[in-house]
Amino acid sequence: MTNTDPILAEQLAYYRARAREYDKWFRREGLHDLGEERNARWRLELDRVFAALDAFASRGDVLELAYGTGEWTLRLAESATTVVGVDAAPEMRELALAKLQDAGKRNVELRVDDLFSWQPDQAFDVVFFAFWLSHVPENQADRFWRSVHDALRPGGRFFLVDAARAVPERNVVHGSQLADRDSATEFRRLEDGRAFRIIKRSLEPDRLARDLREHGLDVSAVETGEFFVHGLGRRA
Repeated sequence: MTNTDPILAEQLAYYRARAREYDKWFRREGLHDLGEERNARWRLELDRVFAALDAFASRGDVLELAYGTGEWTLRLAESATTVVGVDAAPEMRELALAKLQDAGKRNVELRVDDLFSWQPDQAFDVVFFAFWLSHVPENQADRFWRSVHDALRPGGRFFLVDAARAVPERNVVHGSQLADRDSATEFRRLEDGRAFRIIKRSLEPDRLARDLREHGLDVSAVETGEFFVHGLGRRA
């Protein structure tokens, strides 16, 4: 089943087209260069997230939602027994598979599926998702969290990483972001000049904890400073 919401279709088209540019965002290169000082701050805060994920220790059977180019998948595969990844973009899968093969990781299965209609077909010890929740529109959030709950074994854990707030980006077409926090969208530009409208919501740790309790999930989330929010939680 494919989602027919026009903005979600456009968001997927953007990430499919952006696949080979995506790691430049992670490294703060090209359109994503924030300048020497803020790039250094980005890396410092990202290291804090990596340290928190290492301490979390994703053991057992792990589900990764929106695996992208596989940067986080490589880390998960270090401690997991198995990793199953789901992403809607086949272009991302191609890039992630190449990284996993180069690193000799054989405990990972990467699937292509629409995360807005996908349903878990097995139970996992851990669910992980990075820079995905902020792209889930408010009217899809309840369904998403039900899927996370259903994917976890009783007592299973989850770890999330995302943008703490709207970080100024050179590839954002300015003046396009909507003021409504819960339905916020923005236009993103690719290196070739094409622009796409995507969902981009800010995450607030306190509100996130309140919302998740309604879905039988407990979470403790913190901001790293300027750039990231990360949280670890458990199926109650």
